[in-house]
Amino acid sequence: MTRFALTAFFLVCAATQAVAQTPAAPGPEELLALTFYYQQQDEASARSELQRLQILYPEWQPPEDLARLTQAEPGPEIDTIYRQIGAGQLAEARSTILATQAAFPDWVPPPEMTSLLDTSEGQILLDDALAGGDLAQALTLAGQRPGLLRCDRINNAWRIAEAQEAAGQTSEALGTYRAVISACVNPPDIIATLEKSSAVASTAELQSLFSQVLARFPELAESLSPVQARLTGQGVATAASPPASPDRAAAGSPASPSPVPASRPSTSPQASVPAESSTVRAPQSAAPRTSGGSGTAIYQQAWQTYNLDRPMEAIAQFQTALQGRLDATQRRDAQYGIALSYLKMGMSDNAASMAAATDLTRQQRVDVERQILDQRGVAAYNRRDYRRAIEFFDALQALTGSLRRDLDTLRAYSYLNSGQRDRARQEFTRLHRELATAETRRGLAALE
Repeated sequence: MTRFALTAFFLVCAATQAVAQTPAAPGPEELLALTFYYQQQDEASARSELQRLQILYPEWQPPEDLARLTQAEPGPEIDTIYRQIGAGQLAEARSTILATQAAFPDWVPPPEMTSLLDTSEGQILLDDALAGGDLAQALTLAGQRPGLLRCDRINNAWRIAEAQEAAGQTSEALGTYRAVISACVNPPDIIATLEKSSAVASTAELQSLFSQVLARFPELAESLSPVQARLTGQGVATAASPPASPDRAAAGSPASPSPVPASRPSTSPQASVPAESSTVRAPQSAAPRTSGGSGTAIYQQAWQTYNLDRPMEAIAQFQTALQGRLDATQRRDAQYGIALSYLKMGMSDNAASMAAATDLTRQQRVDVERQILDQRGVAAYNRRDYRRAIEFFDALQALTGSLRRDLDTLRAYSYLNSGQRDRARQEFTRLHRELATAETRRGLAALE
């Protein structure tokens, strides 16, 4: 039997198999005999061995090119996949991946391949969302596919910020620009981001952004000087100097140290946007004292800046205050303020590090840990790590004794999406009995 005839024979056999693909396929050792018969062009033995394998693995489809039986890993197929992704042929790339997996059951697409494909698909969806004015969908996509917000795709973050500005969400737009400045390293990109942020930032906020850049890249002082002078009317501030005074009215005076619980997080991903703000009154230790020196004044101003939703500037002020004359209680509360500011920006890891290094009061530690678990649970849900999300929500409930309804609902959906249908039904039924909503009805309907 010629190689062409044997190949045609395999194709006819493959056509009789079910379309659905399953992992049930012969391993490399079980294919040794068939490979040997093919190489020897022993038609009768090859036919007999094929029939034996197809009885054992009825859903297995032999490869079109039988030479692949001796090939452990795909070669040209991988090049084809990357070429298709580069050409924007994303559906074709996914089809090639499926075909390659069928031909090489042990092959797993490398993470960089699946990440590139997911990001390329997400880019198309993001472009459509922004073109259609659907900011919520754009933010959801950005949270689900972090590759869209890498610095090599900085234009995506800029476009999201512009969409936020157009929607009147100026503080969120500023937070997006701030995130870019915190993450990216290319000087032209950073300068362009500073330019764009001037559309939504006050003079004090711009000064804070420039100080942030100089703290990271002091060598940019000379090139930033004319930009800062043009945008703010002032020269370059040194990285160690405190931010300019706020140009907005201060929010209230210090009173009790009891913080208001953090605002409800959105179930939509907000990867590039600071967390929704919560108002925290300055602890009583922030009250000016005759012997406190300038550190106390800056410390009190930091709490006011925090409550004006300028967390990055608040961090700089708290850090400046810590370099001055503060008593032990004020120093602890300033570090607490830094942790809260990080949480306001959605930087839970930084907040956790600060909390671990500070001897907080029990109430302060519970408040910080509560927000950390809250943010990490939502972040895990947004990246579809549902089992991890359940762990965070369970830990949050154990810490506080209860769970906000929005997070309780996310946990129910996490059970559903992780395949724990019985537990999901219990949770949605309980939530529906407590308060019937469209979300609980959708959850129960998904279980039918």
